[in-house]
Amino acid sequence: MAGHAGNRYASEFLIDFASLTDPVRCEAAREFLFWRLNTRPVRGPLPSISTVAAEWWSLRCFFRFLDAEHDGLRLDELPQPVLDSYLHHCRDEDMLPYSLRHRLQVIRRLHLAAEAMPTDRLEITPWNGRALSRVIGSPAISRHENRTPRIPPQVIAPLVQAALFYVQTAAPDIVNARAELQVLEESLDGIRGLSLALLESYLDGLAAEGRGVPVFDGTGRQPQLVGTPAYSYIMRKSGAGRAIADDSYSDRINTALERLGPELGGMDTPIAPHPQTGRPWRERFSPPAVGQQERLLRAACYILIAYLSGMRDSEVKGLRNGCHYTEMSTDGVIVRHKVRSQLVKGGRGVPETWVVIGPVAQAIGVLEQLPHQEVLFCRPVAGRPYSTVSANRMNDNLNEFLAHCINVGFPVPDVDGKPWNLTTRQFRRTVAWHIAHRPYGTVAGMIQYKHLSVAMFEGYAGTAPSGFRAEVAAEEALARLADIVERYEDFKAGVRSSAPGGTRTDNEFAKVQQELQDFPGRLVDERRLQAMLRASARTLHVGTLNDCYYQPETALCRTTGGEGGPLLNNCRPDRCANSTVTARHRPGWVEARAQTEQALAFIGLSELQRTALRVHLSDVTNVIEGIDCGR
Repeated sequence: MAGHAGNRYASEFLIDFASLTDPVRCEAAREFLFWRLNTRPVRGPLPSISTVAAEWWSLRCFFRFLDAEHDGLRLDELPQPVLDSYLHHCRDEDMLPYSLRHRLQVIRRLHLAAEAMPTDRLEITPWNGRALSRVIGSPAISRHENRTPRIPPQVIAPLVQAALFYVQTAAPDIVNARAELQVLEESLDGIRGLSLALLESYLDGLAAEGRGVPVFDGTGRQPQLVGTPAYSYIMRKSGAGRAIADDSYSDRINTALERLGPELGGMDTPIAPHPQTGRPWRERFSPPAVGQQERLLRAACYILIAYLSGMRDSEVKGLRNGCHYTEMSTDGVIVRHKVRSQLVKGGRGVPETWVVIGPVAQAIGVLEQLPHQEVLFCRPVAGRPYSTVSANRMNDNLNEFLAHCINVGFPVPDVDGKPWNLTTRQFRRTVAWHIAHRPYGTVAGMIQYKHLSVAMFEGYAGTAPSGFRAEVAAEEALARLADIVERYEDFKAGVRSSAPGGTRTDNEFAKVQQELQDFPGRLVDERRLQAMLRASARTLHVGTLNDCYYQPETALCRTTGGEGGPLLNNCRPDRCANSTVTARHRPGWVEARAQTEQALAFIGLSELQRTALRVHLSDVTNVIEGIDCGR
């Protein structure tokens, strides 16, 4: 057994050959996995331990199919129709194309490893050498585009708001409830026998405080008992006994319930007001609710850490006590939050430091107050020396939190008629996409993506192994390509640019259209279109007032020379030969005209100032008129 990942159970790295009862199958599996661990592929490095462990599962599924459906047929006797029947067998499991591809990939590798498997080898070429994408009937997965789905904006906004609420408002209550419950559990050792006097004293105290009798709140294993007195809790809380053993005790509790009324939960921990309503954000805690709320709070902490740091799931799960610390900038003005963890890629971990923002530091501080072992996401479990949260279990917790958001005032809308299915891998992809596509957007109305990108790039994201900067760059390239394809579609619809650079780009679009014969009534190859436009996309910089197809030799912003991209502060969108202005930029120019007219209305301007503003107003008006003519 071997491996390195904080988001996996140890059993996931254990290969138990005894699960194969056939000695031939067992030895063939040993030979194959040894070949995988020691044979470098044509492209790329050796596979990681976790990859080989996953292939062991796929190999075992294939062997079990042969034993169950084909009487233990050996690999060297396999005909092609058996592989086809295994394909249909896998399809019947309703697997996603990605999972189906992984299930079948092991068969191709069995053929490649034939020379290293003298016990039993696959002689035939699976599916006559056809690509798995054609065998499966799904398009090939591009190596240049991340296939992990992005969390839609209408989902991520309330999700992050709810997570912030839990970390900043609900967390102290949950921590205090755990402390109260711990005191109650420790007090059980001092309870001996039964005491009706202590029960009466407790019930009288509830009456004096104007509280009701604790009843079940639906949390735990018996939600059908909502409203029923929590007899055992009342007995233990009052010190009257460990449980009800006499009808006289239950009769006293029932009488008090009729007199005082019910109180859901019943624990003493006060509940903080909700910032939106000013009312308590939930009913009082019950003992089962404490564990449930801790699970939701851990999920909220995970969301903030994973989404606002860009760390991988295994790197988040590797956070330990004392991982967060602060440093002052060299000028002593800025306090930087930093965290230490393990940078994990390909199953191998090395120490690394991340620069993060305040909410991430808050989430780590909350995790350190919850019951845990040295690893923050490793909670103590009775009878187990170590218990972390696997990726699959965390996915369940995340989706439980998403469904719970409506209960704290942050409902998450459905997507295409059903709840969005969260996974741990989606957060890193989503924040990279937002930074690339919406550099001035906000997270939960308070965290700027540009601020976030600066913090993340200042730390680990600037290092090559992390890969985050490359992911953002890939998203930016995809965004530019999508923008230029949209600009090309506008060109086909008759939209022309009014800026000096418009003629050049329109001529390039015309050449593409002519070469593809992309005219009404004719279909074109979308991949070929994107390939022809990709060169222009590399130089595209999208802006509010114009789009810049940057070429340094004609850039007005680079009149003094120098290397690098465009200098946005020196941009002259109405005069530069790199600039194109279309209808999509009109709102920005209209706003500029309104601001200029407002400035001209000021009293006390000098004549020189008024002249400059009038010239600027004339230039802006000319651009707007050019846009309207270009439609």
